[in-house]
Amino acid sequence: MNDRSNRDYMRESVMPEALDVSCPCCGALLKVDPETGAVVWADKKKAPAKNFDELVSRVASQKDVLEDKFARSVAQTRNQKDILEKKFEEAKKRAAADPTGRPPNPFDNE
Repeated sequence: MNDRSNRDYMRESVMPEALDVSCPCCGALLKVDPETGAVVWADKKKAPAKNFDELVSRVASQKDVLEDKFARSVAQTRNQKDILEKKFEEAKKRAAADPTGRPPNPFDNE
């Protein structure tokens, strides 16, 4: 068989839909597209089960962090409400002071 017929045979042969490869670093099963070489799917290896007490302590520490973030979010929302009210009151004062004036059109600057 010559070189040309060998290449034709390789083109005509059926290529697998995806190649299964095991990652040497993390042990994940990777499905690789044979034409592009891109990873199509990755099944990551699950971490081994941990000690129950360790999991409970992690949940407790996450609970404290989440409560802190929630408290900051509530405070920010309260401040935002006050700021918006002040802006609205100022706009009402300006509108009352000049009842014939039109509000600025944002498209006039273009």
